[in-house]
Amino acid sequence: MQFNRQLFPGLAPPPGCRSEPDGSLITHFTPPGAAASTYVYDPRLVLALNVALATGRPLLVAGEPGSGKTTLAYNASLVLGWASYRYTVSSRSQASELLWELDTLRRLNDAYDPDRRLLGEDRYVEPGMLWWALAPASARRRGLDVEPEDAAIAPPGHRDAGGAVLLIDEIDKAEPDVPNDLLEVLDTRSFSVRGRSVQAEREQVLVIITTNLERELPGAFMRRCVVHRLPEAVPPWFSQIAAERYPEISAALAQTLEKRLVVYRDEARRRGTRLPGTAEYLDALQALVKLDVLDVQAADQNPAWAQIERCVFGKQAQLEAAG
Repeated sequence: MQFNRQLFPGLAPPPGCRSEPDGSLITHFTPPGAAASTYVYDPRLVLALNVALATGRPLLVAGEPGSGKTTLAYNASLVLGWASYRYTVSSRSQASELLWELDTLRRLNDAYDPDRRLLGEDRYVEPGMLWWALAPASARRRGLDVEPEDAAIAPPGHRDAGGAVLLIDEIDKAEPDVPNDLLEVLDTRSFSVRGRSVQAEREQVLVIITTNLERELPGAFMRRCVVHRLPEAVPPWFSQIAAERYPEISAALAQTLEKRLVVYRDEARRRGTRLPGTAEYLDALQALVKLDVLDVQAADQNPAWAQIERCVFGKQAQLEAAG
């Protein structure tokens, strides 16, 4: 895989990006038909991404929920100008779903509908996200040698040119054999579909895998990954994110809410429950603005402030109180 230097701090950033003196990279994008995207890369994360690009290894990203693991992959694809794909893991996930599945329901409907023609089984192959990332031309024709009009598939994602970023989200929800089953495909960049070999067409594919550290991952899988753990967010991280994403919001409001969030995070840490993070902070900030609850001087006494905080920051405590 060719080493891509676009993310390196100190070099000219691509459009939509700004390099900071400390080596951080701040990005702002508004993709066509999508919401605005803002992401702040600290220097360690920039380096981890470049190590993954240099080695061709997947980047395993760990961190607390709401710390930006999922949005990292999509934003990185915008920085690089690459295609973006996403697969969210569940407890029932199998590694084969990332490659391909047979659409048995569509085949059954065709078999029982007199107005439809039953096709050969190869025409019912549905490419998975890893197939699209590695070999999009092959995926469009379902792995067939030719591309019949009735078999061609439109690619997912916001673009289909250049390299690709594939997000495999929350890998620790899967059974232990799932990450191990991915190893051979990620190593060889090839797999088979109903006896046909599929080889990677894209030279550059960055696989980002996220974990909430809920389950220990297999050693063989870990050996084949570049690993980065996002640091726990501490002030002034939250108010800095607010300033980048919502420059129209006053610094006083962002900082007051940040102090209130820290109180709830400390309480959650004492209780041994999940800490509210960046996602909850931004939700609460939007609620305060849109509901016009902006009096930072009365934050400790205002019942509206307190209720918004309980709804967004104190979720677990609310549930336990209701029980």
